[in-house]
Amino acid sequence: GFGNFHIWGRGMRIETYRRVPFIDREKEIKFFKDWFEELPQRILFVYGPKSSGKTTIISYVVDNYLLKRKGFWVKYFNMRETLIGSYDTFLDAFFVEVEEGESESFGKVGINVLGFKAEVYQKVKRRQLNLFKVFLDEIERIVKKGKKCVIIVDEIQKLRDVYIGNGGMERELLKEFLNFCVSLTKERHLSHVVILTSNTVFIEKIYNDARMKLSGDFKKVGHLDKGDVYEWLSMEGLRDDEIEEEWGYLGGCIPLILKMLSYLRKGVDLTKYLEKEKWLAYTEIVDYLSRGGFSKEEKKKFREICREIVRKGSFEIDESSGEIYLPIIEKWAEKEILFYDPMELKVTGNSKIYEKGMELLLEKL
Repeated sequence: GFGNFHIWGRGMRIETYRRVPFIDREKEIKFFKDWFEELPQRILFVYGPKSSGKTTIISYVVDNYLLKRKGFWVKYFNMRETLIGSYDTFLDAFFVEVEEGESESFGKVGINVLGFKAEVYQKVKRRQLNLFKVFLDEIERIVKKGKKCVIIVDEIQKLRDVYIGNGGMERELLKEFLNFCVSLTKERHLSHVVILTSNTVFIEKIYNDARMKLSGDFKKVGHLDKGDVYEWLSMEGLRDDEIEEEWGYLGGCIPLILKMLSYLRKGVDLTKYLEKEKWLAYTEIVDYLSRGGFSKEEKKKFREICREIVRKGSFEIDESSGEIYLPIIEKWAEKEILFYDPMELKVTGNSKIYEKGMELLLEKL
């Protein structure tokens, strides 16, 4: 049930998943499988740089493990491509009305959508019923049937600045949702909740809330390490010196490596290709510098961050620098050019190619 795969060398597994190569993420897969088998106790925040494989790995576990087992009930809300500007658009994206006879179809109407009876759904839309109270009641019903519930939310920051109006009172949708998640996990142990994000500055703000700190864990999904990249590219026929060159520019970013391999198969020169990617990363940085509305001081601080990353491999945050630099880092993290690791308090490029772009930026300055 896990598709076609090959095992290379010391045991690297390269599998076809959703028609593209799925590279050796057995440690991460085992972590999630073990997590879902345990009693729900904490929200799991899954973080990592852009294109590190967070969404792909969790989707793989859902498709090939959770959905193939009758004991699991899964809802996966991917907000990455969903425009949410209000409470109503949030409801329309993730909740649907079902007929009276379909009341038992809750959980079967689609992995990315929930179904409520027509009367209940309309009352929720009119704010006559609390959405999360209704949701909680339904999950309790599912658990009583012997199911293990799993709720996954991808890019939760899409909910910020959305409010629920009720009789002149407005409540933050994100805060209501997170309180609901705490109730499901830490307080009632009814459902696993996994929240995926690449915007770690935003997630750290949530996590540092006193209640969240006692109710959540972090799991990092990073790019491939050098050993895995070396084994993979050796099997693809690259020489040691070519792999070293690739590593200096692209690191372990799987989509960038796949793109590189497709060009190499067409006869493109490796060095010329990597230099072009470096130039494109540089132009992306310059374009955002000119269009991002940065003050002169903010541009200066960004260059300071770049110098540290190029010189030492990372920019480190401490108590004195966090307040000064994190607002700038958040802007570049949202643009997916910088990556901030809240566990290590370090900032790097979202992938090595952006660090090469920073290097070029500093050279030209």
